[in-house]
Order: sequence, then C-alpha cells, then structure tokens
Amino acid sequence: MDVKSSVLLLALGMANVCVAMPYMTSDGGGSVPEDALSLVMDESSVSVVYDPNGTAMFADGGIRGTGDGLTLDLGEVDFGDGGYNTVWVEMANIAKPQEGNGFDFYLDDMLLEPDTDFTIGQVLPHLDTYESDKQPQSGLFFKNENVPLEQISVFDVRGDDSYGKITAAVAQGVLNQERAEVYLVYEDHHQVQFEDVYGKEGETWTLLRDECPVSKYAGLATLVEKYKGRFQKMVLWDPEKEWTWCLAQMICAQQQGIPVTEDIRDFFRSELQWDIPCEDIPGKWATKLEAYQWAIDNLADGCHKTLSFSAGLRSDYLSNPWKIYDYAVASRGFVFFLQNSVPEECDMIQKICRKMGYQPGSSTMGYGAEHDGDGLNKATNPYNVGFMVSDYYANGSFWCSFPNKSFQQRKGKAIEAKPGKIYVSFLWSDGDNVQFDSNQMYNMFKNAKGRGEVPVGMTMAASLQELNPVLLEFFYKNLTPNDELVAGPSGFQFIYGDSYNGDTYEQWLKMNHDWIETAGFHTACLWNTTDKERFGRYMETCGLQGVFDGFENNKERYETGVDGEGIVCIIQGAHCSVEGDVYKDLASVKPDSKRPVFRNVYLIAANYGGADGYERLIRELQRLESYLPNTYEYLLPMDLCATLKEYLEKEGGIHE
Repeated sequence: MDVKSSVLLLALGMANVCVAMPYMTSDGGGSVPEDALSLVMDESSVSVVYDPNGTAMFADGGIRGTGDGLTLDLGEVDFGDGGYNTVWVEMANIAKPQEGNGFDFYLDDMLLEPDTDFTIGQVLPHLDTYESDKQPQSGLFFKNENVPLEQISVFDVRGDDSYGKITAAVAQGVLNQERAEVYLVYEDHHQVQFEDVYGKEGETWTLLRDECPVSKYAGLATLVEKYKGRFQKMVLWDPEKEWTWCLAQMICAQQQGIPVTEDIRDFFRSELQWDIPCEDIPGKWATKLEAYQWAIDNLADGCHKTLSFSAGLRSDYLSNPWKIYDYAVASRGFVFFLQNSVPEECDMIQKICRKMGYQPGSSTMGYGAEHDGDGLNKATNPYNVGFMVSDYYANGSFWCSFPNKSFQQRKGKAIEAKPGKIYVSFLWSDGDNVQFDSNQMYNMFKNAKGRGEVPVGMTMAASLQELNPVLLEFFYKNLTPNDELVAGPSGFQFIYGDSYNGDTYEQWLKMNHDWIETAGFHTACLWNTTDKERFGRYMETCGLQGVFDGFENNKERYETGVDGEGIVCIIQGAHCSVEGDVYKDLASVKPDSKRPVFRNVYLIAANYGGADGYERLIRELQRLESYLPNTYEYLLPMDLCATLKEYLEKEGGIHE
C-alpha cells in the first residue's frame, strides 16, 4: 500500500471483513508488530462522523467509548512506502474484532460519492378516494349522541395534579353518557386534535380553565362549577386500597356520582361550597375480592354487554395517570384491575366474564395489571373476550359520538422478484393499541419529517371505524403513496389465538374478516397462534393478502383464502428499538444468487418512532446501501405480500 496521505474513515459495527486490529496501550495488552501501521485514537487527530448511540468519549489515553454504528474520521494518515501488512488502532475496552463486531476502513476516494440512494420497489398512486361504500361495522363499542359545536365544553386540565385529572375523567364520562358535550385537554396534542375538527381556539370555541385558589384542581373545579347540577353524590375512595377506585368508577357510572379522595371532597366543600351527599366505600369490604364479588352481585346487570375495563391504578399513576376512565364510565363497563397470574384473582376475572356472558367480539379495554399486561388475554380469551389496549386513550366518550365510517386502500401489487435481491417491508408496532393511534402514531403522522420518502406500514386498530372514526379518517386523509395502514395483532382486536374459545373461534374469524375489510386493511399481524390449524384458518378466512407471524411459527406460508385468492404468511421480523437495529438485522441477511429473499422488519413505535423515526430509518437504509449496493428493494407490506404470493405461485407454492 503506497499512499502518501489520505483520509481514512473507520466504521465500527456490523462488518464481515476486519482489516483493523485493536491493541491496548494502558492496560497491558498487545504489542505492535514491526510491519504494522499504528494509529493513535486521540482527539487531536480523530473526529466523530456518526455516533447513533452517543458512545464516543475522549480521555487522556484516547477514545474511551465505542458503539454499533460509530463512525470516525481518522484524518490525514501517511502510509509512506513501508509495506504495511496490518493497520493497528488504539482502542479501549473492546474485544478482539470478529464477524459481527469488527471494523471497516475506507479511503477518501471510496467515500467521495457513496452509494446511498436506496431502491423503492414501487410507488403507486392512491385510489381516487379513501371512502368506501361498504356498510361500516358496528355494535361492539359504546356510542352516544354527537352535539353541535356551540354545546361542547372544552376544559384545560393540563395544570391539575393526577388526582384532579382522573376525577375529571370520570366526571366527563358521567356527563357524556347520553351526549358528547365535554372534552378534556390533558396534553397539547389533545387540543390540536380538537382543532383538527373544529378549528382554532377563539374562532368558534374557548378553552375553559378558571382561576382557582387551589391550582392543582383548577381544571376540575371549572368543570364542576359548570355541571354541579348533573351529579347526585360524591363517592369517597381510598388510594391506599386501589381497588376502591375501580368500584368508585362503576358506582359513579350507574348512580351519577363523582369520585373523591378526602382532599378533593374537602376542596369541593370548602372552596366550591358543594356539599352533596358522599358515599364512603373504603370500609364496605375487607378485601378486593370481596369488593368485586359485591360488584358482580349488585352492579353487573347494569354493565355494558360487550365492554369491560382493566382500568385501575398502576404503580405509576401519580406521574402518568391513565385516561381511559371517561370511556369506562360513559359506557358503564365492568371495571376491574386484577392479576391474571395470581390464581384467586384470575378466578375472579373469569367469574366476571361468566356473569356477564360475553359473546365473541367483546373487549377488555385499558391494560393488564401485570408487567406483561397483554397476558390478560390468557384469562379472558377462553370467555370470548379480546383485548383493546387503551390505557392512555383520552376523550373516548367524546370521539365515539361521530358516525361509524368505512374506508378503503388500494390492494398490494406485485413486482418481479429476482434472484440476488432482498425485498424488505417495514411495520410500525403497537397500532392495535388505540392509545398509540391517538398519541404516538398521530404525532408521527402530524409531525415526522421524512414520512412518505420510504414505504412503511403503520399498524392500526380496525375498531376505530366505530370507536373513533374521526381518528381513523385522519390517517386516511394524510396517507402518502408510501404509507399503508395495517391491522395490528391480531386483526380487529388483540387475542391469543391459542387461548381463544375453541367453540366460538370460527365466529370470531368471521367478525375479524368483516371488521378488517371495512377498515380498508390488506395485511395484518398475528401473535400467539402457534397452533398450525388455527393459524391456517385465520389465513383462509381473513380476506387479506398477507399475514405477518409475530411468533415465527411459519415461514413464507401459502394458503388459499375464502375468495379463492392465495394469501401468504411472512415472519414479522426483528424488533428494532434503537438506531442501528435495522442495519444490524438487514446486514445479517445474505442475498441468494438462486432465489429472491423476503424480509419484514418490525419498528417499535415507542422507541424507534417519534418525530425523528422516519429520518432515523432513512439514515439506516442509506448506510445499508453503502454496505451492499443494489441489493435491497423496499416495498409496502401489502406489495411485499403480493410479490411473494406471485413468486410462490410461479414456484408451485414452495419457497425452500
């Protein structure tokens, strides 16, 4: 190597060829061979080009941090004519490089025009309209009456403490049981969502928050002052007995009450001169199980027939209170908060389900009481109850008042799949969770730069066509040709396919088909269905073009659907949470000269997403193109499924 001076770039992370060998100078390791060029990693000669994990740190002895994807400019390096066989780089605290954690070196002439223009397999136009003439689904979720704008009161509770906010939410639910006349602004984007429909504040409506001597209850006090005459009593509950919060919600829902702690009760009496009767419930039952048995005996008959709520007080409620309470109270659903892994509490969940006699399509909203809240499925699915995760879903009792609406997207279209190519689709996670749809996904669609520059599917709840048609229409209105709405696990609601009632599974599958169809989705994710027959029946009945298996029980499976069309299954793929994960996953996929390769990648919305999510993904795809040019082609999930389907049919349904 005879180069007088040149810029070198060192890229750490996924690399198959290691041309740099690290050595340690401070801890007693590694002597430099005579035929090696030694590069010292000090701050005077090295600069950081790319550091996705923020790991680079310089100290007296050189760089002291490394991380996947870290890229450094080593400056001007004089190779001379010494005939070096090895380049040695001083690093600290790093293992000997090997496949998967090594380095790549690049000379400056290799980097003058890096190939970063990744390939989009196809960009197709939208349909002329996203509106569908099909009858939207209905009958599973609580609905009330929409009211004219001049009759809607919008209250600002952003400055209230957690107790003020959850009390206001229950009060909102009571007030919205018949007509949707109260809306709460907990965070800035809740106001923006209201403005999406009704215009800016001050034009036709006003945000209400009066002066109050106790500022932590100012929003709540403003609401109560306006609607004092609508409540029959206060219901005193005890934060030390969290289950009394669940009982208080149900009692308030059925008896026009407002829940109060001792502090809020005293505030109402002293500051608002409001002294209606107060029912004291903490002393009525010795244990939570006794309390829920009382609710089964005395309140269950007045509860909603398809909705229940796992909506208690999680350990973080003081720092981040839930917002589902208004919808729980407006719908008069049965409210509980029990751990499905505790036998006696699981028994109580199932006793509630048996008492209510829930039929297929029924949902538990909120979130499970355990760390793995999704595990609530194990207790409820055998009793025909699916999951609609929704703990931070705000103003449900308001948004449900809009008329149900059905939608449509174009169908996926195949491209020719060629050997040597890797065809990739991306999915944003958690869209089955309506709180993600109304918060994280909404903010991404509203504010994320780069959306539309690369094809990405966004999981979404088909239930929104009844639960919140305005929100689902927002996504459809703002779709670009590189966006797709996809059903999250497991279609129209989240179930564990392996746990669902075997006697009614076929009935559930029929409902799943209908709700997905009128939501306009062509692909879906399916989790916790390792039973091959149940997975196959899902594919055969769902009417979709493709299913993404979240448990890797199937590999590029092909079935014939109810319409006679083929449908494929693709593994959902790696869960990517931080920048570098996508590169790491896709760089591990090797092209095959004999056949095309198909891959999906699952982007975790809570971590990888946000306002920077699309830009983050684009950087990773540009990095991949430099690593392996002209290999990856990116498609929407429905187009990837259509392409795989066409390929499998040409190959006789086999993809070895």
